[in-house]
Amino acid sequence: MKKNKDRLSVWEITSYSLGSLGKEFSNNCISSFFLVYLCIYQGLNPIVMTVAFMLAKLWDAVNDPILATLVNNTKGSKLGRYRQWILIGAVLNAATLVIMFLPLPESVGTAGKYAYYIFAYVIWGMSFTVVDVPFWSMLPAIANTTEDRNRASSMARLIGGLGGFLVGSIGTSVILPAFSSIGMNRAYMVIGAVSGVIMISFVSITVVFNREKYPIPHTDVGLGTIFEMFKTNDQLRAYAVTFLLFTTGTTIALNQMLYLYIYCYEDSANLLSSKYSYTLFWIIACTGQGIAMFFYNRLTKKIPREKMFTFSYWACIVGYALMFIIFFFLKQGEYLLNAVLIALAGASLMLACGINNIGSTVMIADVVDYSEYKTGKRADSIVFSVQTLLQKFAGALAMFILGLGISAAKLPTISQIPITDAAGKFIENIDVYTAADGTYLINNEQVWQKISAIPEYAQKAQFVTHQLVSTESLTVLRAFMFLIPIPLCIVALIYYKKKYTLVGSKYDEIKAEIDRRRAEKTKEISDKTI
Repeated sequence: MKKNKDRLSVWEITSYSLGSLGKEFSNNCISSFFLVYLCIYQGLNPIVMTVAFMLAKLWDAVNDPILATLVNNTKGSKLGRYRQWILIGAVLNAATLVIMFLPLPESVGTAGKYAYYIFAYVIWGMSFTVVDVPFWSMLPAIANTTEDRNRASSMARLIGGLGGFLVGSIGTSVILPAFSSIGMNRAYMVIGAVSGVIMISFVSITVVFNREKYPIPHTDVGLGTIFEMFKTNDQLRAYAVTFLLFTTGTTIALNQMLYLYIYCYEDSANLLSSKYSYTLFWIIACTGQGIAMFFYNRLTKKIPREKMFTFSYWACIVGYALMFIIFFFLKQGEYLLNAVLIALAGASLMLACGINNIGSTVMIADVVDYSEYKTGKRADSIVFSVQTLLQKFAGALAMFILGLGISAAKLPTISQIPITDAAGKFIENIDVYTAADGTYLINNEQVWQKISAIPEYAQKAQFVTHQLVSTESLTVLRAFMFLIPIPLCIVALIYYKKKYTLVGSKYDEIKAEIDRRRAEKTKEISDKTI
């Protein structure tokens, strides 16, 4: 047993976890805003973009293990084996965030836009891997017991979840309204720049204030090791399938929330008000996640970790079902009531995600130990790269499904129209729904008066008395959000119960054997030196 003085201090856990906040600012900035930015404000086809994102994941299938191999085979420096990579990756990823939201001139053409944004997405994915893999790979080097890993990973997931909440709420409630006057395209670029600065700042805290205290046996590995690992490590396969299914389902549901809010505002479906909208959802929903993560370590002292993990699946299914029911029974004009009900259902889903995220992080650390137990080789970065790859692949798969849903729903895009006075001085930008033929659809009298007063826009404007987003479109959007995640969650739970076995006394025996082998190896080296 490790002595109490060797346990992770509160500051060590906090400074490590702040790096997770920085990472999630980048990750959630892309998952929450990039597809919306491309499809709604750049006018790119959602099917084309989501297929491109899926193909980019095929490159990640090659790229992530290569980068993980480089990290794993890196010799220690003053910053240790992992922190040097974390810092390099953070700088590159932050720069990429700005590039991704750079509005291109119309002279570039549609084909040029596709090429640029797809290339930027690939570079972002590669640079995020350089941060994420060594960040989680470092966990066994700073925490040597399951209890300390639980404490560190639960706090990292909690604070990381806060990062996800902040980027969504600050982006939609502060940055976009504050910078809408310079155009929504540039406002989204501000979100990318702010996310990049925050990422570097908080990741730097992890790099400066954490030390790799526990020497981890170092073994150079090649790409062949990865395929051999999947072939021989049944627990890695069990983890991979479970994690992919669960993460894909939750990503579909949570990312689609932004689309539902955009198309449910009072000028369209008249179900939600921008006064409450997205920010209220994340405040209440993330409170549920925060509660789960805060009490996770205390609960696992009384309730076996595997039972907590199983509970997360059932809570997730309940959250999906509640949100599905609520979105079909929203009443027009009941803005606050609708927003609160959606947010409370989201809290159940986020609570489940919080428990599952922490459990998954500890699981992958245990899988690393199991790999060393079976093969005698320690390949932390390789195994943790599987988590990063699966997370990105799940995000791309979720985007693909969302793209199908958006396309099938035949939702109108949004155009931004600059309003000027008689002297040509800029007054404001107004967002209007745009039909497939380029017609501006307006059902707000004040907006109609402003648009129709400008000759170049009046010819394209059409005043309508019906809601701008049809009931049929919303029905399709809701169906894609919930009818796929629920089966994915059920299959993931069944697979976990049948295949994953690193729990209880079995894992304790494996860990004890690993410690015994390390002690023997250390003694042999010491005897040879003498």
